[in-house]
Amino acid sequence: MDVIVGKHAGFCFGVRRAVEQAYQCQASSTPCVTLGPLIHNPQEVERLNAAGIRAVSSPEEAKGVTLMIRSHGVAPEIYEETEKLGILVIDATCPHVAAIHRLVETSTRDHTALIIVGGWDHPEVRGIAGWAHGEVFIFSEPEEVKRALLPDTALVVAQTTLRREHFEEVLEEIRKKVPNLTVRNTICAATSQRQEEAEMLSAEADVMIVVGGRNSSNTNKLYETCLRHCPRSYLVETAEDVPIREIHKEDRVALTAGASTPQWLLDEVAGRIRRLA
Repeated sequence: MDVIVGKHAGFCFGVRRAVEQAYQCQASSTPCVTLGPLIHNPQEVERLNAAGIRAVSSPEEAKGVTLMIRSHGVAPEIYEETEKLGILVIDATCPHVAAIHRLVETSTRDHTALIIVGGWDHPEVRGIAGWAHGEVFIFSEPEEVKRALLPDTALVVAQTTLRREHFEEVLEEIRKKVPNLTVRNTICAATSQRQEEAEMLSAEADVMIVVGGRNSSNTNKLYETCLRHCPRSYLVETAEDVPIREIHKEDRVALTAGASTPQWLLDEVAGRIRRLA
């Protein structure tokens, strides 16, 4: 059995940075909480909880401790609230996401409308929307654009974890309705690399294993990509989830993992598959 693990699988820079900062904060004997779950991976969140790093839902719950802003970023109102409350903050916003915040804030000062291609309920998208000075539109599918009444001028940005093809599909409909459009493809380069690699691996594999949390947007997008090329694609959260009855010794098995999947979890899954050989 051939078992191949993608070179771009697992933690992206922004998530790794946030997790490392959280553990460093706790190791310094400073109680640390995160505004929302730090990452979209339940197993790593459990490890954070075991280390005493818990999630809170609002800055008010962080009085007396250090509050960490997760890599998804937040709207400016959150910073204003923490300042009023006198809360010590560690800002672990991914630098790429922070750059989108600056782009949106400066480009919409004249109240130019902002269009975000992404999930309206995703924390990153909500954070980006908060930096706009004008009207905000959020679309996840081309059909939503067709039903919308849009202005003549707008700035378009993308959720960083989108598939490039999906962004282009939605953008095609936006172009039909907005004559004066400024487009910024803000999909993270690491996301594109991971998706391209997953596409290549799944096209050559007999079995494709995607490791990550089922509540992770980019993990689910990886799974969708793999499923298009490899019908025997499976999304697993832990080594126990590996569909061992579906994997045969003669199979070529490839693995990838979402940006919020820790290396230790990817290693456990790969190890269980190798033991089947």
